Amino acid sequence: MMKLPNWRPPTLTTERLVLRAFTEDDAQPLFEHARNPNVTRFTLWDAHRTVADTMLFLRDYAVLRYLEGMPEPYAITVTPDPHPIGACGCFWAAKPHQTMELGYWIAEPFWGQGYVVEACRAVLNFAFTEYEPERMQARVIDGNTASERVLTKLGFQHEGVFRHALLRRGNFEDVRMYSVLRNEWTKSGHESG
Repeated sequence: MMKLPNWRPPTLTTERLVLRAFTEDDAQPLFEHARNPNVTRFTLWDAHRTVADTMLFLRDYAVLRYLEGMPEPYAITVTPDPHPIGACGCFWAAKPHQTMELGYWIAEPFWGQGYVVEACRAVLNFAFTEYEPERMQARVIDGNTASERVLTKLGFQHEGVFRHALLRRGNFEDVRMYSVLRNEWTKSGHESG
């Protein structure tokens, strides 16, 4: 269902973070992180070469998702700094089957500090409440152990490996599938914090 052109996901706050919709003003600070090939080592998108690449993401990808009414992508900011250090969000992977997918990335200087888990927990709470998916899934390119740790901390279960399921940058990659079901999320107590 298409939203009004100015619809944006609501701002979410956690103990250390503010999660908000991206704006075009984020282009330069986001580019400084999105151009790092270490950040994009396990992403589907390539390191940004110019600020124009980042602006394309903000104008085309982000705005299109917001038009679709998706809580994705959220800019991750560390209070009180308003500049984004990464992104996370959820989108419908298969709406007729009530399945959403979680995605995230964070800038290298902020790795290992628990920011992604904190950001994703807030977004998942919002998505499970407002969109009511039965299943939330996440795909991880084989070898991305940091991302697998994030999902484990969030209560996702490893379901299996799709062998050579992704042709990325000229190589076939194995993809690990994780998921958490709505009743598992609710029972785990994640939704309360």
